Amino acid sequence: MARTFSVQKNNEHLYWAIGMFLLAVWCFRDGWFPSESTLEKYPEFPEEFWSFGWGYEYYRFNRVTAAITAFASGVLLVMYRVVNR
Repeated sequence: MARTFSVQKNNEHLYWAIGMFLLAVWCFRDGWFPSESTLEKYPEFPEEFWSFGWGYEYYRFNRVTAAITAFASGVLLVMYRVVNR
């Protein structure tokens, strides 16, 4: 037997979805298409052996964050549609 819940319609999920999408776009731009000043500050390839690849972490973090927040934005849009039908 299916249960029915009394959930009030609101736009909170939509606002969060838009925020997550904007964060995904920002991280996508920083991770795959960085500006010249970002490349100077965080070189993509480490210059010396003893850096142990820490130069890659900035770009890896932005790329992973872009993927996660884009997925979260999609989930929040689905939740918005389910709550507000």
